[in-house]
Amino acid sequence: MAVFKIIKFKNSQTRSGMKNCIDYVKKMEDENHLVSTINCSSDSAYEEFLLTKNMYHKENGRLYIHAEQSFPPGISCDPQLLHDIGRRLIEETDIFKGFQVVIGTHTDCDHVHNHFCINSVNAETGAKWHISKADLEDIKIKSLELCREENIAIWWDKKNSAGKEVLHEQSDDKLHTVKQGEYEKQKQGQSWKFELFLAVKECTKHSFSQEEFISNMGKLGYETQWDQHKHITFTTPEGKKCRNNKLYPPERFTKENLLKQFENNCERRSERTRRIHQKEMDDFVKNASTVLTALKTGKSNGSNYYPLTHMKKKLEGEALREKMKQKENSSYDWEQEM
Repeated sequence: MAVFKIIKFKNSQTRSGMKNCIDYVKKMEDENHLVSTINCSSDSAYEEFLLTKNMYHKENGRLYIHAEQSFPPGISCDPQLLHDIGRRLIEETDIFKGFQVVIGTHTDCDHVHNHFCINSVNAETGAKWHISKADLEDIKIKSLELCREENIAIWWDKKNSAGKEVLHEQSDDKLHTVKQGEYEKQKQGQSWKFELFLAVKECTKHSFSQEEFISNMGKLGYETQWDQHKHITFTTPEGKKCRNNKLYPPERFTKENLLKQFENNCERRSERTRRIHQKEMDDFVKNASTVLTALKTGKSNGSNYYPLTHMKKKLEGEALREKMKQKENSSYDWEQEM
């Protein structure tokens, strides 16, 4: 799903801060050409923002709003489509009507995201920008609707009777979470639970029995308590504990399903293939150890080190750059348009 949020910088509400925000939103324009505007032009957006403020004599206070709409890491969608979703979000949500907006799509990291710079003074009415919790909720709902319309995976978009967010759709490549905060940490590479998810996922793929799974988890630094109790308890290298039913979707990580996966691995793979998988697991552990050492060398003592997350983000980033490169090098298919 797409996450929408207002970015707050209390000390940057100056003319230079507004210009810097516009420039930041447009920073990838020459590279991906994914910049558009509403009620102003890209080349003169800063001057037009000021002109509107001068016209209504509202040159003080909050000068602009910086917002972001981010999509899941590694999403397999054309960045142009994601840019169009961002533009439609502005055009089809009432609170933005009459405001001047610069929209830019950033594709320089593993999660594509849209940035918006919004003039704080409405060009049609002269009213200053004001947003309530209800307005913000409307924006998020509209963002979800646009994602559904374009068949983009939604991780959470409904609330149960207790007011808690619940899952709507699922994807095999992500840790599903009922909490937006967990998603934000995952996006930033700071989620220990996502690191655990990746470890369990990788060890399940390369294991042929419960004992081998526990052994492989141990190689990555995780303690696995799998006994007569209902749930499996994992202990991370940092000492954090998590049961298997806290990983999403929980049915994927039940004892029964994991044992079934091991059984399927045995049935589908020959002895030679098993040896290959064991070597792949050993190589994975070695690579994780190398990345962990590099992370510790490059960060302060207070930082969190999640090598599996780092490895995944690097692979997704390379895949996205390759996709963009292929798009740039591809020729226009005239026959398809006939």
